[in-house]
Amino acid sequence: MDMQAIVGQLAVLFILLILGYIGGKVNVLTPETGKVLTKVVMNITLPCTALSSVVSGDLVITGGETAFFMLAALLAFLIFFVIAIPSARIMFRDKPTRGLSGYMTVFSNSGFMGFPVTYAIFGADSVYYVALFNILFTIIVFTAGTIMISGGSGRPNLKAIVTPALVASILVIPLALTGFKTPIVIADAIRLTGNVTTPASMLIIGVTLSLVPVKEVFSEWRLYPMAVLKLIVVPLAIWLVFRQIVTDDLILGILVILSAMPTAALAAIQSIELGNNERFASSGIFITTLLSCASIPLFVYVLL
Repeated sequence: MDMQAIVGQLAVLFILLILGYIGGKVNVLTPETGKVLTKVVMNITLPCTALSSVVSGDLVITGGETAFFMLAALLAFLIFFVIAIPSARIMFRDKPTRGLSGYMTVFSNSGFMGFPVTYAIFGADSVYYVALFNILFTIIVFTAGTIMISGGSGRPNLKAIVTPALVASILVIPLALTGFKTPIVIADAIRLTGNVTTPASMLIIGVTLSLVPVKEVFSEWRLYPMAVLKLIVVPLAIWLVFRQIVTDDLILGILVILSAMPTAALAAIQSIELGNNERFASSGIFITTLLSCASIPLFVYVLL
């Protein structure tokens, strides 16, 4: 891998995030704009991003490889929980913050940032695997994640699981396994629409972060150990475990990088819905997103 090219691609993503942040601060991009963009990404462009990996029919993948990755991703989530839950109990006394911290450690921004970052590092073949990972992410975040972020009092949000992005991610499996090839016009339209996901996602994250008072972010000292756990300890544990059982460098790299993503943007959204300290969640997203600009290239350089 060309480190200079990778760092350059990550820098481009960060610049897009900064543009969203500035746009939010000067009210060019309002919170309402961010909500509209989020709906566009979640319901239109993100599904097309997932489908873009298979519409050409060029992706060569077997059922065994798909099943292996899904099992590996499930094991990765188990490792996330094993690390996050005891750590949250040690770091936080109050139950709501403890659950929120555990949630922020387990769930990464594998959708909004996962697709563009892994594409920048590993190329187009990574999109299929990221789509598979996000199938599990969606199911777990709206079941176990809802319970965690509510401090144990919430119920799984089963209605929120079935989204266009999830349907598209599930659909890529039979399309990839059968080698189904869409007409060129349709394939190009899907790819072009999917390309909107990267800039739109980074703008959304920037707008979200612009709503958090900077002084409040950096004064919340409890976020720093959580950020170290999320960005360093968790992906390092994934690397140590999976390098023993995964021989495919692409799969190993994708699992490590997805686990090294910053906290999921959903943390703030669900915190607002469930009334559990959305400022703490937003601050955690800000800190982990900022620090990931250094930690992700470091993992690529040192481990991959």
